Amino acid sequence: MILHVPHILLPKDNWEKWAVIACDQHTQDIEYWKRVEEFVGNIPSTFNLIYPEIYLPLDEKRVNEIHKAIRNCKGDLVNHGPCFILVKRSVSGNERTGLVVAIDLEEYEFNGSDSFIRPTEGTIKERLPARVRIRENAELELSHILILYDDPDFSVIPKITDDPVYTGNKVYDFDLMEEGGPITGYKICDEKIIERIAYAIQNLGLLLVGDGNHSLAAAKSFWEKIKGTVPNNHPARYALVELVNIHDAGLSFEPIHRVVKGAEPEELLKKLNARVVESPACNSTAEPSVVGHSIGFITKDRCGILVFDDPVYDLEVETLDEIIDGYSVEYEHDPEIVKEIGKKQGNIGFFLPSLKKSEFFSLIKKKKVLPRKSFSLGKENEKRYYIEARKIIP
Repeated sequence: MILHVPHILLPKDNWEKWAVIACDQHTQDIEYWKRVEEFVGNIPSTFNLIYPEIYLPLDEKRVNEIHKAIRNCKGDLVNHGPCFILVKRSVSGNERTGLVVAIDLEEYEFNGSDSFIRPTEGTIKERLPARVRIRENAELELSHILILYDDPDFSVIPKITDDPVYTGNKVYDFDLMEEGGPITGYKICDEKIIERIAYAIQNLGLLLVGDGNHSLAAAKSFWEKIKGTVPNNHPARYALVELVNIHDAGLSFEPIHRVVKGAEPEELLKKLNARVVESPACNSTAEPSVVGHSIGFITKDRCGILVFDDPVYDLEVETLDEIIDGYSVEYEHDPEIVKEIGKKQGNIGFFLPSLKKSEFFSLIKKKKVLPRKSFSLGKENEKRYYIEARKIIP
């Protein structure tokens, strides 16, 4: 089966300090992580169990401290036994429903193959060793991975979960730090319901990695490294993830914008070979064009829309990345930050439109993988926080 039932570990209390946002967020905002560190203090927190990427390159001392913190925190966690966790989270005025499970890494490949579980962006192999290094001596696994499934009939998890079998056993209910919003978790341990969910997922035929491509690739790499030396059912064969139905009303696709630094803006604009429509309003979003591609831009002296009347590629992000590849590029979720940085001397900001989530599965089936940073599931503060844990060393 694709799904595996994990033995979920959760803290006893201090939930708001325990749960920390995904390690690959706020990579340009050291003040964010300083606030988190100050807020959690000496209370057990996933902050001490992960490696925020703002602190890369890898520091072996920090890695060792993470492994030590994982060993020391086990006494603070309660084993809830084999179960799934139904997660309800308020995001942008809507509620997003997910299901924390474990997936079989034998059913996943990160090279864009035809495996049951597939990546949605190209894997940068240089980013894997640091994550594998952290995982290889960690006794516990935490996860910020979101996996998407295409279930318009809501056969896996119903739209309305009033049945006590779904929401009758609440295990946490609190507000996530740094404006992450309210979140509630419910334990599902009914064997018949778990079996029904597992078969419903199996029948869908495809799962896509929405967030955490590189973390899942690192888990796969570690499993491939050890699987010839451990039992076939070793805990590291599986990875903790949250499943989300792409038709969930609370799931949104947001663009990830670009800022090119240290370039001559006018020369780069000419290189793009697009029609320039000047706009004094400096739009912070670019809507998909009916014909061709439209990409917003901003420099110290100009702003407007770049119109590509006859693009070679399917997506605006492909059209742009083809030209700016090789430049110094920053990836930003917040259009206001793009405006701020893009206006600086020698910089140019680009505003990309959102992907259509209704076309997402067909797009991946056609293209296999997308360029890195092609989309974001929700805004930055809506990314998954580390909450659930499981043992990956017997």
